[in-house]
Amino acid sequence: MSDQERTLHDGPKPHGMRASLVGATAMFATTKGISLEQIEQATGLQPADLADPDGWLPETIVPAIWRLVAQACPDEAIALQMAAVTPFTVFGPLMYVCHHAQDMRTQLQAFIRYQFVMSDRLHIELLEGDDEVTVRVHHPMDAHDGGLGAEVGLGLGARVGRELMEPHRGLMRVELDHPPFGPIAEYEAFFGVPARFGCPTNRLVFHPEALDAPPKQPDPSLFRFIQGHLDQARARVRVAGEGEVLARIRQAVADNAEHAEYGAEALARRVGMSLRKLQRVMAEHGSTVRGVLEEAREANARQLLSDHRLSIPEVSFLLGYSEDRAFRRAFKRWTGVTPAQLRRSTRSATRPG
Repeated sequence: MSDQERTLHDGPKPHGMRASLVGATAMFATTKGISLEQIEQATGLQPADLADPDGWLPETIVPAIWRLVAQACPDEAIALQMAAVTPFTVFGPLMYVCHHAQDMRTQLQAFIRYQFVMSDRLHIELLEGDDEVTVRVHHPMDAHDGGLGAEVGLGLGARVGRELMEPHRGLMRVELDHPPFGPIAEYEAFFGVPARFGCPTNRLVFHPEALDAPPKQPDPSLFRFIQGHLDQARARVRVAGEGEVLARIRQAVADNAEHAEYGAEALARRVGMSLRKLQRVMAEHGSTVRGVLEEAREANARQLLSDHRLSIPEVSFLLGYSEDRAFRRAFKRWTGVTPAQLRRSTRSATRPG
């Protein structure tokens, strides 16, 4: 048995990736002439490992497969080829969120909120500016596959936008942090916009008005139902996939939150690290101190807002805000709606028909 195979079946649980993504990559590799025997030898992956598409497999498998494909298909934009044919079912329930969200902003916020359902170290970030909006994607395995995985992710994201959204000219350009694997013309034909290479990050850049574009079949009530399902799935993933360090940090976040303390310095003190070390540890796990604190704050905000005996200023105080205006702005940034709007939608959803 190879070292990779022992890691897959017998060793301590490594960082993981959704099995449907691993399976899609393996299936694509076979269409490019890579045999299942080659894949098994390079990764230890066996057909039985893909029996549960919602299961969890080591993240190192996908870069190993990509290296095989890249060697067999030099000078081809192979990641775009995979992005063009991969079914959206690889996203699992997350895809239904995209179908039924009220607009593109809500779709992206859902992908960011539930990115851990796809991979425990995937990091998606939405940056809104006056002139452009950026969706930035990063995974630590990008350094091991030369950026092929990132290309698949951006390509699938662009396909989702084209196929699910009402027609609009939202996408402005795509930026990649590595050289092209094939002719640049193929990239620009696939994305329909200019493609730039050797950039600082991998990202899609949109017009700001694209965020308000609705999908073709929005269904807010179904969106909320699926969102609840994904909240449970995300919790299961974290319990099963996070290591001791991250679990300790998240527990410290929860402990501080009991005292309405959401500061980075306070979190560092509770886990016994300097702030710089804590930031480094979170970066190694594909996350940020600010991200984990805001995630806890948002989750607690939703829970507190569900109790209609509490006023919004009282919720703001319990979350550690000095004024409720700051809380309202933060909540709108997290969710796309105001606290009052969330309460109204929750009340209408639970009112007898």
